[in-house]
Amino acid sequence: MNTQTQTDSAARQTRLTGLTARAFILGLIGTGLVSLWIHYAELVLGGARGHSALANTSIPVGAFNFLFALVAMNLLLRRLAPALALRQSELLIIYIMMTTATVFSSSGGLHFLIPTLAAAYHFATPENKWAALFHRYIPGWLAPGQKPGDLAALDRFYSGSPTVTLSAWLMPLAVWIGFLTVFSFATICIAAIVRRQWADRERLNFPTVALPLEITREQTDFWQNRLLWIGFAIPFAIGTLNTANLNIPAFPHIQVRPVDLSPYFVNKPWNSLGYTPISFYPFVIGIAYLISLDVTFSCWFFFMVTKAELIFGAVAGLRDTGQAGPLNDFPFLGHQGAGAFLAIVLISAWTGRAFLKDIFKTAFTREKIIDDREEPLPYRFALLGLLASFIVMVILCRAAGMSPVVAVVLLGLSLMYMTAATRVRAETGNAWLFGPEVDPYTLMTTTVGTSIYRPQDLTIMAFLRSISTYDLRCISMPHQLDGFKMADMTRARSRPLVLAMVAAIFLGLIASSWIALHVWYTYGAAAKCDPWRTLMGRQPFDLLTDNLSNPRRINPYGIAFVTIGAAVTAFLMAMRTQFVWWPFHPVGYAMANTFTMSQVWMPFFLAWLAKLIILRYGGMRLYRRSMPFFFGLILGDFINGGLWTLIGCFSQINVYPINW
Repeated sequence: MNTQTQTDSAARQTRLTGLTARAFILGLIGTGLVSLWIHYAELVLGGARGHSALANTSIPVGAFNFLFALVAMNLLLRRLAPALALRQSELLIIYIMMTTATVFSSSGGLHFLIPTLAAAYHFATPENKWAALFHRYIPGWLAPGQKPGDLAALDRFYSGSPTVTLSAWLMPLAVWIGFLTVFSFATICIAAIVRRQWADRERLNFPTVALPLEITREQTDFWQNRLLWIGFAIPFAIGTLNTANLNIPAFPHIQVRPVDLSPYFVNKPWNSLGYTPISFYPFVIGIAYLISLDVTFSCWFFFMVTKAELIFGAVAGLRDTGQAGPLNDFPFLGHQGAGAFLAIVLISAWTGRAFLKDIFKTAFTREKIIDDREEPLPYRFALLGLLASFIVMVILCRAAGMSPVVAVVLLGLSLMYMTAATRVRAETGNAWLFGPEVDPYTLMTTTVGTSIYRPQDLTIMAFLRSISTYDLRCISMPHQLDGFKMADMTRARSRPLVLAMVAAIFLGLIASSWIALHVWYTYGAAAKCDPWRTLMGRQPFDLLTDNLSNPRRINPYGIAFVTIGAAVTAFLMAMRTQFVWWPFHPVGYAMANTFTMSQVWMPFFLAWLAKLIILRYGGMRLYRRSMPFFFGLILGDFINGGLWTLIGCFSQINVYPINW
């Protein structure tokens, strides 16, 4: 046995198995409890009394608060009964199970999907002509509404009922839970394929794993650091004070959420800036501090470039292109963003082409170039699993009536967007994962037109908006890749983690679907629940009606700016590869063309400025010493948001959200 083989063998033996029986059980219990918390907080409190988003921040608030509670109890156990204390690998696997599964429980996930399934028949009227336009293209197993009693069950869903009419929902939800599980397994396969290239070779930042890793360390003086508690106290005090103000106006209010500056710019051409908010989110500042300077600089700099483009367009008279719709005005920021997202995936594959070639050789030849025994999945299994998952999804779409070619394009684009979003999240830790407004659905309809599609294609595409939307906050893939990163950093085996993820996603979707239906039926989706989430179910069919009644032509301007966005991204990547001094990062350009950056450009600027000053005058030593303060900003904001949202669930108080 040679030295390298001995080293690899020793390394494998030192890896821990985080998937113990108690960790698995606690992970499932945590998934169920956090899902229950999400549904009640966001559907009931969110309709009138406010809540902090518990699933759709880059570090999910609900799962993180559950982890924090476990860590607190674990610290006590280490003193009183050390043998019962959970290891770091166990705590992290519980956390990863919750993050990968509970993200489906919020907006962008089940909070959009279930109202969509209900809306197709409930909101049909003689005036909107939905029945004549597209009802015949909806299979009976895809959405409730065609069996006897379904319409009455949907009426009770919207108005409220003491019991859930499960018979109307059983088949559609079984289909969609199966579809989402297969889709999630496909993203797990992609994450397993790109993990080594992104994490080990390119060394992406992964800022969202730093705090969970830090608070779960077994031997650390983390909790004794004064800077941590100073950082913690600032957002916790602000959030508590603002919650008190909502309930007792005599308390002062400190504004940290977005305030739109555009009303102050009333003269031409400055009135073309559009929505330009300024915010001071503490947790965003904390996360952005962990990112490299070139990324934070590029994010806020390119956001300023988008505003300069808007002003230039107004001055040059380029805003009106003759195309209908708000996305079709110069400078076509949504289309630029779409090109950037697609280019990120293609360029990433190109730069890692040698590695991908080695993966295929390792998977399908006897030439084992890469040792994949410690990878989340064997490369052959990951590649074949991705292919099989994709084929299953295409078959399901075909069974629903969609053309196989259209299904392949839509699913392929959706996976590309999610892969790009995962990479963006790994490099920026962006607070809310929005993609460009020109999402896969919009790209396929308003950009290339609708005349090439059959009515049944457009109908099934409307149902698939939950995976082809620009709202990517509730996708599992970024948390899957974070999980693999945390497993690697703690020397835990990642293959048991894959099993835990799949089980948590599948069982979590079942439990979360039932909880969501119970909440909606109990309170009434159109009565006492958050109206925005309810009405989001109608939006795909309003778009479908418009597309069927008014077929869209190809948009040459949109296609041109998708190409421009891809070209700019490629140029930025090429310059970054060739010149070390090049300060502009392509991920910053991609993120600047999303809704996320409009909300967080100021926190990114503040974090960049603070880090620049600290590194310039104090070096890496001061940077590391100051890091607990910024960890405290994240911790205090999240614990404040989770605590008051939880109290709100058991009381009648109004809650000041940490998001918006």
